[in-house]
Amino acid sequence: MIESRAQTAGGTDLSVSEGPSTAVVCDHCGKHMYSPLCCASCGALNPIPPEGLSFNYFEVFGLPVGYEVDTAALHKRYLSLSRGVHPDAREERSEDVRRQALALSAELNRAYDTLRDPVARAEYLLTLAGGPLPAEDKSVPPRLLGEVMTLREEIEEAAARKDAAALTRLRETVTARRQAVLEEIAALCRETQPDPAARQQRRKQLNAIKYWNNLLEQVTTALAG
Repeated sequence: MIESRAQTAGGTDLSVSEGPSTAVVCDHCGKHMYSPLCCASCGALNPIPPEGLSFNYFEVFGLPVGYEVDTAALHKRYLSLSRGVHPDAREERSEDVRRQALALSAELNRAYDTLRDPVARAEYLLTLAGGPLPAEDKSVPPRLLGEVMTLREEIEEAAARKDAAALTRLRETVTARRQAVLEEIAALCRETQPDPAARQQRRKQLNAIKYWNNLLEQVTTALAG
């Protein structure tokens, strides 16, 4: 991708890659904005989304919508955009401009935290695809609850015995099972045209990962104790 560099209104370098965009045109200079947060050409800030709405997180960073994300490139773009929307980088000192910059900075942080985490990114992609939210569908894969309950009991018994070797083996088991679920989530997210059944399966696996996260925390805490 071609990289465009410009000075923000506060004199800070703003670098964004000329990737996919919303084709938003800057109200100040008339040039295309490669991120909907701020203009890379003149540094102007974009209006804050109306209440209840937000920017598309992929478009914020000029990225195509998809599960595969170059986290190093994402971090670089995050730092560049952070300088562009940071309130202290603005030459304008009006309260309205600072409030706008703070809101855009918060939106940028939410987008970054979502896209850099593989589970949060998968959740966001499912939302974009119209899939069910966690509160709407709490289903999990078959046999998950029984397996989790058995492992939880084994962890509690090993912790009571202070059996570090058993806890270590259990942590390895839980880590492997968690990794398998992550790989299943990634595979489901790579489907280009998921049908409703595929979206529901993704919801189940995303619900399941929470159980494995909790088990991993439990066994790690037991080992530390």
